[in-house]
Amino acid sequence: MAQLELKNICKGFDHPVIDNLSLELEKGEFFVIVGPSGIGKTTLLRCIAGLEKLDQGEIHIEGENITNLPPYKRDVAMTFESYALYPHMTVFQNIANPLVAMKKDESFIKERVTEISKLLKISNLLERKPHEISGGQKQRTALGRTLASEPKVFLLDEPISHLDAKIRAELRSQFHNLEALREVSTVYVTHDYAEALSLGDRIGVMGNGGLMQIGSANEIYDKPNSLFVAQHLGQPGINSFEAELASEGDSYFAVAGELKLSIAEEDGKILMGKKISKCHLGIRPQYIQLRLSSEKSESETTVFQGNVDVFEALGSYGVMMVSILGESFTLLTDPEDRYQHNDNVSLKFDPKTFHFFDINSCLLYTSPSPRDS
Repeated sequence: MAQLELKNICKGFDHPVIDNLSLELEKGEFFVIVGPSGIGKTTLLRCIAGLEKLDQGEIHIEGENITNLPPYKRDVAMTFESYALYPHMTVFQNIANPLVAMKKDESFIKERVTEISKLLKISNLLERKPHEISGGQKQRTALGRTLASEPKVFLLDEPISHLDAKIRAELRSQFHNLEALREVSTVYVTHDYAEALSLGDRIGVMGNGGLMQIGSANEIYDKPNSLFVAQHLGQPGINSFEAELASEGDSYFAVAGELKLSIAEEDGKILMGKKISKCHLGIRPQYIQLRLSSEKSESETTVFQGNVDVFEALGSYGVMMVSILGESFTLLTDPEDRYQHNDNVSLKFDPKTFHFFDINSCLLYTSPSPRDS
């Protein structure tokens, strides 16, 4: 039996936000929903929590239909991106609030709040009130209040988005080992692809009123089922452009204006066998290699010269945007390299790493992942 089950749920305001969405989560599963802002992620959590009334569908927890139950009877705990702290209570009292409501004894409450405050690095703030702490500290307090609960389902809405990078990284690693989260189901919402890839047992990419793809981090990243999914996992984002497919004997190409790029023979045969003449070609930045312009290219259709539009040195790696025959490509570079605007460079493309999407942006074919080889 699923711990949490959503059955064909719908919710709209002046337009459909959630449209016929279904999902099953097992006990102990940490499920991450990722997608752009305004796509309906928070609305979905609010529907599960009972803060929004469904237009259609059912919500079940441990087999019980809770669709029409008020929030306080649903046995869920939710962290709000807007904190929702009690202003007249101290940090300790805010975290302890759900335990007090459950009439836990004083010694248990003190032990539990102390444990959680150490985890979230707010032990020194327990006697302060919300107006006396920073936004990031408020967010940790709100997260602490949720973790103190003993619900059947945790709902976490961007719980670490306001924290600094160091604490975000620490909490991401701790989420994997939090016993409280592994005893129930957790739905975690974020717009940060790194959080999604790091935390999720499974990931759901939200768009167009539903979950457009559900799978493990590797499944969704390596084999996105649409251009939308591919564009929302990975930073820098996937390179994509519209191309026509062509063949010359046993050679196959993706052609965009003056750019004529070789594609793998096996891929070409499969696509041509499907009678595909146009597609969107997707190429991840890490699979484009930088070559010195003086190097002799092994193929005029896998190595191209271009000019640097933008170069950013980001510490552990560099990001470069290069124009080639009217198309722009983003790639990763060595952190010690330095480039100027309009420098001449050569880029090598690996046809075995391409993704092919149809003109409606749905996946046609993707080459086997380099991880599979």
